[in-house]
Amino acid sequence: MKRKLFAIGIGFLLIGAGIFTACEGPEGPMGPTGPAGKDGTNGANGVNGINGVNGTNGMNGKDGKDANSSCLVCHTVANFDGKIAEYQLSKHYLGTTSSRFTKYCARCHTHEGFQEILGNGKFVVTNDIPNATRVNCKTCHAHTGFDFSGDTVSQILTTTSPVILNYNKNTAAVDFGKINNLCTQCHQIRGATATVYSDTTLTPDVINKSFEQLPFFPFTNTDDNATVKYLAGRSFSVHDGNQSNLNKGINGYEYVGKTYTRTWKHSDFSCTDCHMNKYDAATKTGGHTLWVNQSACSGSGSACHNGSDRIAPIQSLIDSKRIELAELLTTRKVFKKTTNSSGVVSYSAMNTHDFNGKLYANDGGTYATSSSNNTVSPTTGLVIYGNMLRYGADADNGKRIGRDWKMGELGAAYNYAYINSELSLGAHNPTYALQLLQNSIDWLNANPAK
Repeated sequence: MKRKLFAIGIGFLLIGAGIFTACEGPEGPMGPTGPAGKDGTNGANGVNGINGVNGTNGMNGKDGKDANSSCLVCHTVANFDGKIAEYQLSKHYLGTTSSRFTKYCARCHTHEGFQEILGNGKFVVTNDIPNATRVNCKTCHAHTGFDFSGDTVSQILTTTSPVILNYNKNTAAVDFGKINNLCTQCHQIRGATATVYSDTTLTPDVINKSFEQLPFFPFTNTDDNATVKYLAGRSFSVHDGNQSNLNKGINGYEYVGKTYTRTWKHSDFSCTDCHMNKYDAATKTGGHTLWVNQSACSGSGSACHNGSDRIAPIQSLIDSKRIELAELLTTRKVFKKTTNSSGVVSYSAMNTHDFNGKLYANDGGTYATSSSNNTVSPTTGLVIYGNMLRYGADADNGKRIGRDWKMGELGAAYNYAYINSELSLGAHNPTYALQLLQNSIDWLNANPAK
């Protein structure tokens, strides 16, 4: 009797096990776990085999990628912490403040602005971005593939495409080289900002007048002695951003009949060759600080200059030429020299005409000037752009040249600003920098003011 009951119990358990097994899902019972994948290159574990579907056997695991020599070069906690600490010493990090969210600044001073211009191909963002975040790792870095046997540089950067330069009015793309194309998105000549002006005598009324900044349009020069009006409100400012133009030897004012050398011994370098060279913890330069570690270039035993400082002498020469040019322009009354309370000397261009095209005649008359009239909307918090025209006596009466500039004078003044605003004192291409300055000096000496 006991044996019968025992047999019935066994049968019941087997039936129950079948019921429970059948309830595992409409896909049928899971197959056994597939065998582990083969070891990846350099010992990285392969991906485990997945469970079979509908009762089939599990698939074999895929080979693991070479994690040690590819992924783990970057993707370790220690590496990320180190790079972030370096980056927080850079101007890219320190220069992304809340005051830079406006649409003319956000393109390069915020993460969201940079991503927008990459996406739409425009030079400025659609509008201000009040809640924008700092430029960060993802601004420049983005994986687009994981086949590390190919060109890994293009796979980890947000763009390597040729750049539509603002200087060319967004009509022509220039290829600066893969990683340099990323840098040039921002490190290029900036153009006009506000083009809406109001007049204090007209209630005010809006003047629909395009008023481009001089660096914004290329000089189509055929005659250095042609005359040109340099109106108030225009500027030579390139916003400290023409490093890419100098590096490539383009967009300076080039005199008729003169030849210019576009390249020099380091023209085939990438920006990162110098600006992300070996990190030096003592000087806090190199690496992701983006400050050049000059000891890696000029230090004893360095692969480049081996103890000889080649940078300081060339910068000193170029700076002396810059000042020589500025003094010549000041003598001609097309520049004004100013010394502040700290003894710092600066030079600024003197307009020949007021905003409306009236010649400054050095007679104490009334002229139109423009000043910033940007306001912030109390409802949206966005900036409302505009300039206000104001009328009054010429503050620099008697100091101006009292005639149109010659194109050669304007070009010389532009070349001064081109080098002065570039910040490297010509180090990005000393050959082209010296040619711009020396040819400007030579033309002024050969063509006295009349």
